[in-house]
Amino acid sequence: MILNLASYSQTYKSSYMITQKSEMETEWKDRVITITDKEISISNFLDGSTKTLYLVVDKIENVNYTFDGLQKTYRCTSQHKDLIAGYQKVMVYHTYTLGVTVAMFVDEITVIQYQFGVE
Repeated sequence: MILNLASYSQTYKSSYMITQKSEMETEWKDRVITITDKEISISNFLDGSTKTLYLVVDKIENVNYTFDGLQKTYRCTSQHKDLIAGYQKVMVYHTYTLGVTVAMFVDEITVIQYQFGVE
């Protein structure tokens, strides 16, 4: 019996690393957030906070891992097509104490997160 084993590996050498840092800033603007089982809209969000963001809800999950109990998670796809990213995948989290969090996937790695206080 002849046993043949092949192993592949890749080794890279790097002398530098680029670190991405983000700064938090608060933007005060009246917005209306509408959440249904089929669609989510956030007014004054796109194009310099002048146009409404429309999302199609693909899936809804109820997750119980936050300190305030049940959190609804909406997995969505944007209705508008971005010139660079195309249709974006978006996750919307809704809790009663923290409000609404929107996580927009620019690509497979980069996520931009927005936190909205709910009155």
